[in-house]
Amino acid sequence: MGIKLFLVSIGTHARSKEFVEVTGFPADCLFADPDNALYDALGLVKGVGATFFSADTPFAIKRRMDEGRTGDLQDIMSRWQPWLPPKPDQAFQQGGVFLFEGDRAVLTHYDTATGAHADLQQLLGTAAKLAAATANCDDNCELPSPPQPRP
Repeated sequence: MGIKLFLVSIGTHARSKEFVEVTGFPADCLFADPDNALYDALGLVKGVGATFFSADTPFAIKRRMDEGRTGDLQDIMSRWQPWLPPKPDQAFQQGGVFLFEGDRAVLTHYDTATGAHADLQQLLGTAAKLAAATANCDDNCELPSPPQPRP
């Protein structure tokens, strides 16, 4: 679709190299954020409550099980190795997904809890619409409106 995918992760550059080796994710699309600078600037959720005590966590896991989407988790668990992030509170850091057209965010999702990730189909659908709109567009074209956040 002509969309560039980048991953920004907590951890060190050395740890990001290990991630690339285990997953095959392209190294040039992975950035390490050992100081949590980007996560903090974006205001991503962090805390013991969101990590361990949010009702969103079991609901997200149940939804994943009901949809038959646990194969990737089973696969990675055999290779998972515990580690300590550079800053102790990063162990409680949640993530997010941001889709940009230039400097304009067209989709944002802040994980509310462990496992409460963005809807991949919504992300891919928005990316496909954006790619189609820009492929058939000149410089003065109106881009699609961002989707409305879910309550």
